[in-house]
Amino acid sequence: MRRLLVMAFVLLGGGAALAFNAERVLVFFFDATRTPPQDNRLEEITWRASDGTRLILWRARPTAGKPSVLYFHGNAGNLADRAARFSWFLDQGFGLVAMAYPGSSGSEGTVSSKAINRYAQEVYAAMPELLGDGPAALYGESLGTGVALQLAAGLEMPPAGVVLEAPYTSILDIGRRSYPRLGPYLHYLGDPWVSRENILTLAAPLLILHGTRDTTIPADMGQALFDLAPGKDKRLVLVEGAGHGNVWQPQAKRALARFLNRL
Repeated sequence: MRRLLVMAFVLLGGGAALAFNAERVLVFFFDATRTPPQDNRLEEITWRASDGTRLILWRARPTAGKPSVLYFHGNAGNLADRAARFSWFLDQGFGLVAMAYPGSSGSEGTVSSKAINRYAQEVYAAMPELLGDGPAALYGESLGTGVALQLAAGLEMPPAGVVLEAPYTSILDIGRRSYPRLGPYLHYLGDPWVSRENILTLAAPLLILHGTRDTTIPADMGQALFDLAPGKDKRLVLVEGAGHGNVWQPQAKRALARFLNRL
């Protein structure tokens, strides 16, 4: 996740704009470029939401007996930036649906936390149509960890599993810790993803991956969520020496493969 709060914007007198459009100024740094997948096992489709918005999805069906992953990426870049890790899922035989948020990777619409949450629910409901009736896990990367937990908290039946990579306890918790002097501005954000509350009802198996040297979302936030998760089927993998953007090291990938293979 890029820096949550843009200090220069505030110093230049952006308070009024913050009040009008705080999330888009402070949280989302997506790349709107539509770049088709280079891996020919991945199919790019244009999927229409219930409000008519057309979203870009990348999908691949699982091999027989393997689960699928619904992937929610971080707050910057686009789907193409995650191409290598998407190929890793396919190398293991896992199915994949990766959702491009509104305004990212060629998707239509105006980005907001409400829009992301709504479309996440709709895409999850469409997983049987998209990939078939097999088990589906939720994977959240950075910003996407809040999306995954918000989705899981609202489901009548839990997903097959939940994977959180570099999760936060809440968006505001990051802001308060990183920029305590900007307290007067933080309330403009609201608090759309309060993961420390959403995880309290999680009934699915849980895997948390976090780097010990993550200075963007400190590892103690991953530890806090792990401690709050009520289920016994949970694991926290702290990747020694990893920062925010390089958690996917051999240790993490081994743990992820073991977790998904047993769903």
